[in-house]
Amino acid sequence: MPFIFCFWFMVAAYVIHVLDESLLGGSFVEKVRQHWWPQYSWTKFFWFNAAYFAVMIASVVLYDLLGGRWIILPLAWSIERFFNGFWHLWWAIHFHEYSPGLLTSILIWMDSYFIVRYRPPDAITATTFWPAALIGVLFAAFIFSYIPLVKGRNMRAVRPQSRAS
Repeated sequence: MPFIFCFWFMVAAYVIHVLDESLLGGSFVEKVRQHWWPQYSWTKFFWFNAAYFAVMIASVVLYDLLGGRWIILPLAWSIERFFNGFWHLWWAIHFHEYSPGLLTSILIWMDSYFIVRYRPPDAITATTFWPAALIGVLFAAFIFSYIPLVKGRNMRAVRPQSRAS
């Protein structure tokens, strides 16, 4: 099986992941509003995911057409998606509820295994892995922390005041 299919499978898994976040467990948008960011909207959710899909698909196409070092980009987004699954796992443990997106994180973790286990020899070298890992981990850290820490700060500031009333 061509290695490029692993990256296309990651895009497909992300499509299913967005459906999971939209339909299961009360929806990602509603849960984010409840826990951290009351102004979060379906419009924000749509445009973030639309942009992410465009970047992921463009990255896979560039790698498919040009090969070589272009593997950095689809590998970076695959690494980010891998860590995003742990964000959903943390959420489920922290709030004792289903985190919309957790179920389909399993598909993403499976594909991550395929990328590691079935990559062709020398497809991923140190000069392509480390930049991809840096991009993927930094973007995952941003996603992991932005909503709970930046947007959640406002809700944490409001909660103690409402208890005192």
